[in-house]
Amino acid sequence: MYPPDRLTAPNVPGAATVSVRRTVFFPAMALLLLAAVFGGFWNTFFFRSAAEGPLALHLHVHGFVVTTWFVLFATQSLLVANGRIALHRRLGALGAAIALCVVVTSMITLAQLVDSWRVQGIDVEAQRPLLSLIIWGDLGALTAYVVFLVRGLLLRQRADAHRRLMLLASLAIISPALIRLADLPLFGGVDGVLITIGGLLALAIVLVVYDLVTLRRIHRETLWGAPFFLVVHLAPAFLMPGTAADTWLMGLVW
Repeated sequence: MYPPDRLTAPNVPGAATVSVRRTVFFPAMALLLLAAVFGGFWNTFFFRSAAEGPLALHLHVHGFVVTTWFVLFATQSLLVANGRIALHRRLGALGAAIALCVVVTSMITLAQLVDSWRVQGIDVEAQRPLLSLIIWGDLGALTAYVVFLVRGLLLRQRADAHRRLMLLASLAIISPALIRLADLPLFGGVDGVLITIGGLLALAIVLVVYDLVTLRRIHRETLWGAPFFLVVHLAPAFLMPGTAADTWLMGLVW
C-alpha cells in the first residue's frame, strides 16, 4: 500500500503551514516548468522573428503538443489544489492522448534533427558530438517519461503517488527548455548543458526536500523516481556517444 500524504490536524503546531505547502507545491512546480518552457522557447518558437525563417511543420506540431502538455499539467495541478477533483479526472483521458502525441512528435523531431540543423546552416559534422549527446539524452528522457506516465496511470487512484509521478514525467522532458535558457541575458552565456544538469538536479532536490518537510520521509515514488529519471536521462547522453550503438543510431538519422 502507498500511504497518503500525512494528514495534519488543526491543533497540531505547524499543521496549517504544512497543509499550505502541500496545497501549493505541485501547482507551483507545474507553473515553474511552464515558465521554463516559455522562457526557453520565447524567441525560437512562441515569438520567433521573421529573420529566423519559418519553422518546419513537424516542429510547429511538436512545439504545440509539448506546450499543451505543460499547460494541462499546470491546469490539472491547480484543479486538484482547488478541490475540483471530478473535472481533473475528466481531463485525464485528454492528458493521456496528449502524452502519446508528445512521444510520437518527439520521435519525429529527433529523426528530423540532422536535416533541421542543416536547413539552419549548422555544420552537423562539426557538431556531431553535441548532436549525439542531444539525441541520446532525449531518448533517455522519453523513456523516463513513458515509465512515469504508465506508472502514474496505474496509480491514479493513489493521489500521493500519482501527482509525484506526473511531476517526474514533466521533469523528464523539460531539458530542451532548460538548455535554451542559456541564451537568455539572465544567464550571461553560461553553458546550456551545465544549466540543464544543474536545473534537473535542483528540481529533483526540491521534490526530495518537499517530501522531507511534509512527510518527514522521502515518498516511495520520489525515492526511486528521482534517481531513475536522472540516470536514464543523463547517463545515455554522456556514455553512449562514440559507441557502436551510437554509430548505428547516427547512421539512421544522418
